[in-house]
Order: sequence, then structure tokens, then C-alpha cells
Amino acid sequence: MRRRHRDQPQRPTTLPTESGAIPIGVQELGSLVGVLEHAHTRIAELSDADAETIVRASGAALIPLLYARAGLALTQGSENIPLLVSEIGLLEAAVINLETYQGNEVVLVAGYELLAIFSQREANSYPLRHVHGILAFADEAGDSTSGSATPSLT
Repeated sequence: MRRRHRDQPQRPTTLPTESGAIPIGVQELGSLVGVLEHAHTRIAELSDADAETIVRASGAALIPLLYARAGLALTQGSENIPLLVSEIGLLEAAVINLETYQGNEVVLVAGYELLAIFSQREANSYPLRHVHGILAFADEAGDSTSGSATPSLT
């Protein structure tokens, strides 16, 4: 084990993570949050489930994580917000629950459109790192000198 001398600067906290993610843009983030929030509202109104079950069923627990990732991406000058491939299932569950709990048709269509877009991107997921506890694309966390491996969404 190697020790760091007091004279050496400490690198920012970046830990590798195993899961891959797809990049989503700010507009997609807004649509995704809208679907998850609407699912939460509809399930809460029409279900007698406890609050924790409603949060899980709607995917609403993902919202603060997405905002944190968006904030980090913004500070890094990126337009790519990581969405874990495994988190796409939360959107799918929210859409299914919106069907069950008579969700707004416009929101439901937006959910299906996001699912179609995200499933196309799923084949090309990218590695991630934790930067100060927040997920970021590995190359955007200061690891790469050869440029971004994630696609530009602009």
C-alpha cells in the first residue's frame, strides 16, 4: 500500500462503478421527471399503498439523483446526464402504473417515447464513476485526455 505524502495534492474523490449508463439531455430529463412525478401523484391519489411503496412504484426516488447528476454534468460543462441502464426499468414501471391508474394520456405518450429512445441507446452504454458521491460518465470525470466517448446530444 502506497501512502500519500502531505506535499502531494489530493485527487478528487472518483470511484469506479460497474454499471453502464446512457446519456440523456436536459429536455429528456424534464420529460422523465414529469412522467415520474405524474406517476407518483396518480398512484398516491388512487392507491391505498404506503408512501414508500408509492415512491418505489412511481420511480420518484430517482428524481433527486437525476438532479444531482445534472448539476454535476453542468459544472463539468457537459450536456450528457447519466441514466443507469437499470434505471430505465423504473420508467417502464411508472408507465405501466400510469396505465393502471388512469394517467394523463400526454404524459403516458411521453413515457412511451422516452422508453423507445432509451432502449435504442441501451446497446451503447458508457462506463461511470462516482465523483464526490454523484454518478458521472468516466471520461467526463477528468479521466480522458482523448476527448469525450459519450455522444453529443446537440
